[in-house]
Amino acid sequence: MAEILATNEIEERCVHGQDAPCSCACPFPFHVREFLAKVKKGSFHAAFNLYREAVGFPELVMKLCPAPCKGACRGALELPIDMPGLERAALSYARSTEPVNYNLPKKQGRVAVVGAGLSGLSCARRLAVLHYDVTVYERQREICGALEGILPREVFEPDIMKQFRYTDCQFITGREIEQAEALDFDAVYLSSGVALSDSGEQIFRSPSGLSLIDELVDGARAADEIEWFLKTGKRKPEGGQLNERGDLRRGRGEQDFVPYAKGEARREADRCTLCDCSVCMKECVLLRQYGQTPKDLSKDVGLALNVFPETQGRAGMREIGACNFCGLCGKICPSQIDIGAFLLRSRTELCQKGLLPKAHHEFWMRDMDFSDGEQAALFYQPSPGACKYLFFPGCQSGGSDPRYVTMTYEKLLVMEPETGLLLRCCGVPGLWAGETEIFKEALEKIREAWEQAGRPVLLTICPSCHRTFRDYLPDIPVKTVYELWQAGTGCCPVEEAAVFDPCASRNYPEMQAAVRRLAADSGVKVKELKYAGELAQCCSFGGHGYKVNPLVVKTQTREQAGLSPLPYITYCTNCRDIFASGGKACLHILDLIHGIDDGFRAPPTVTMRRDNRRALKQTLMRTYPTGLQPVKEREMLKLYMQPEVAKKMSDDLILEEDLAQVIETCEQKGHYLIDTETGHRVCHLAIGYTTYWVEYGPAEAGARTIHNAYSHRMTIKSEYGELRD
Repeated sequence: MAEILATNEIEERCVHGQDAPCSCACPFPFHVREFLAKVKKGSFHAAFNLYREAVGFPELVMKLCPAPCKGACRGALELPIDMPGLERAALSYARSTEPVNYNLPKKQGRVAVVGAGLSGLSCARRLAVLHYDVTVYERQREICGALEGILPREVFEPDIMKQFRYTDCQFITGREIEQAEALDFDAVYLSSGVALSDSGEQIFRSPSGLSLIDELVDGARAADEIEWFLKTGKRKPEGGQLNERGDLRRGRGEQDFVPYAKGEARREADRCTLCDCSVCMKECVLLRQYGQTPKDLSKDVGLALNVFPETQGRAGMREIGACNFCGLCGKICPSQIDIGAFLLRSRTELCQKGLLPKAHHEFWMRDMDFSDGEQAALFYQPSPGACKYLFFPGCQSGGSDPRYVTMTYEKLLVMEPETGLLLRCCGVPGLWAGETEIFKEALEKIREAWEQAGRPVLLTICPSCHRTFRDYLPDIPVKTVYELWQAGTGCCPVEEAAVFDPCASRNYPEMQAAVRRLAADSGVKVKELKYAGELAQCCSFGGHGYKVNPLVVKTQTREQAGLSPLPYITYCTNCRDIFASGGKACLHILDLIHGIDDGFRAPPTVTMRRDNRRALKQTLMRTYPTGLQPVKEREMLKLYMQPEVAKKMSDDLILEEDLAQVIETCEQKGHYLIDTETGHRVCHLAIGYTTYWVEYGPAEAGARTIHNAYSHRMTIKSEYGELRD
């Protein structure tokens, strides 16, 4: 399971809004993010100008710099960004590498630079470009003798002198300065290695023992201090110290650069996540909709968990309730911040404090009770002895299509006759609702059945059940049926399809590989989506956030369905049905294996899902000697409605049995309104934490016609008092 961080830990780890690590590692004041943005757009000339302004002598620095930025590169990247290669691309594709001739007025102040080493040259260039009167003194006949033996003079000297082309800087070589105080200048800079006294206030000195790169950095720093001094007459307050990087005794050489084509350079720049956590905001619909960084979100969650009398709506509640806990954020975050795990713990804490609205998860908690109740739950062992396997299909598999369970179980029995069967919910709705005790009770029931079956291997077809058991029942061996089967033998209704990996499969590559193998064996040409494997995204079902923020859920579904025009193959019934409800052709892998569906089967409504589970249990009880008594068939007011009304009700998580209860109760009490224009009756009733409204017609042939229905969390009071079942 993911590491769950506290609010302060998220604020410390999140790098959004902070300087990029590569920029921090770079000895120069180089805005790496801005540089990469320009390369990404193909603006190589602008990128080169930005680089030159930062380093002063671009071609020289490219040859000398040991590229600490590559060592500091972080994020969801297998390889660090090739900054040296991109710098070389900017140089290669710039329209011109000539220095810019700034049309600036001549500045007041004369500066002497003693020593034409790298620090002195860097200081002189920066001041000369600003149009100060600069004179460089060098006791040797040639400048920059420290580079001799590292780079050929014909390589480094032209680049150095080119940067002084549009300045009035004077170079006086072959002259040794004995006293800095004797120089008649407003400021004097003693380059690295110059051993002269510096007692005057106007004298500035470079530290000794610097690496070649840090000499360049210190010269530019000194130029800023000298300019401050010339403008104010005072020394600038001391800043931070140079980083210790060690001396560089050799250049990298031309052979170390791999030339990029323009398109390659742009793609390489595009790999950068910019280390500002826009990567999580880019990939997560929830964070994108609310426009919040993990830092901001963690603060809002902290407010939500601390109730103040003056607080009405608590910040962060919607985000906490809408997260689907897919885990992608923790996988791609450069600081391994799993916002989903953080929000799940926050949801649990809110529930324990009585602050989490029960209506958000009431439907799914009731559905979990149904799955674990007498109408749907079942435990079967072929013989009294220990089972080798215990098949756990999960509650939603049979709800989607009972054949997913019956045909899979038949296949398992042929493979291994001592395979038991356990029908019930894995308990994850309780986890997502923050009801930890209910979740633990559900897990304990499963453990009891597993013990009774002789501690067999638990076989699942639902990735969510599989993940739940692996995370919360780690001592129970769990596998998917897909890993057990060696070949797919079913039909091939599509020639080509893309595999949609459920988010619960993210950390289980063996499950993902098995499904692809089975699909290929069934004759399907398998294609990969952008978000697959470790980067699998949620279809929108996880976390049950629909009641909290339908927009997030619908956006998530639409984006995932739009990843490819091809039909999808998935191995989660929730994924299949959610995509199918939006018109996306989507097959479950069991459709291929058993020859069930062509990918266009309409998803069942929430009422049909319950009816399917009831029918599944009855079918299994007739097929296998479970020893259970048949469940008494329920009696319910007959309802009739158009398909579009049934779909709207299902989308709003309204069960037909709830509407029947509303109508029966209100009819008995005479609590309903009549629309005089249509003759329709309108009534409402609170069931649990939800108030249901229904518009229906008079009884015809023993049935009521439903024209409309909706629900909300408000309590309606009238002269009769609160209408509640």
